Amino acid sequence: MERILAIDDDAHIQKLILVNLQARGYIVETASSAEEAMDMFTIGQYDAILLDLVLPRMSGIDLCLWIRTQSDVPIIVLSARSEEDLKVRALDAGADDYITKPFSQQEMLARVRAVLRRTNNAALEKKNEIQIKNLTINLTAHRAFLDGKDMHLTRTEFALLVELAKNQEAVMTHENILAHVWGPEYRDSNHYLHIYLGRIRKKLGEEMGPYLETVPGIGYVMHSRV
Repeated sequence: MERILAIDDDAHIQKLILVNLQARGYIVETASSAEEAMDMFTIGQYDAILLDLVLPRMSGIDLCLWIRTQSDVPIIVLSARSEEDLKVRALDAGADDYITKPFSQQEMLARVRAVLRRTNNAALEKKNEIQIKNLTINLTAHRAFLDGKDMHLTRTEFALLVELAKNQEAVMTHENILAHVWGPEYRDSNHYLHIYLGRIRKKLGEEMGPYLETVPGIGYVMHSRV
């Protein structure tokens, strides 16, 4: 479960962030000042940070700079100020994204998912291997193994399985999968997916089959556990 630190001196905003993220399964901790956040960051490990720029005694920009000396954890700025130069300063200080208040909770959740997905993908690429139960996907060798046995996937089957495995627990739409695996010109070619997903499911077998879920009318999701 991803752990998120929300830094904002507005108790109402803190509560909104806390309730909405916890409802989606995230572990959330909050801080009301830069000093409190620094203390928490020193002793804790976080997968993402939500940061308000206007804080007592120390600005969010300075806190962002300090965090970047310690870690490359994703930072999403939440600010009521929308000036272009301030956005540039925040991004130059190391922020990964910038949301202007007031914002919808759906927008915030989408931004959080996006930065976590990018971080997880980068970590997977460095690790060169994805493990889901007894399924091992070797990104360097371009081979997948089930119970240690080569699944003998075609190049397209492997690319499709990797696309889903890299985005575990995220619903991948038909259009996005087709664009990433086959190319943008194939966005409307849903029959490709039905054929190839059927082949992959057959090779995964009964035990691993439930890990690959069809979301009717939308796309597919690869689960890390069922």
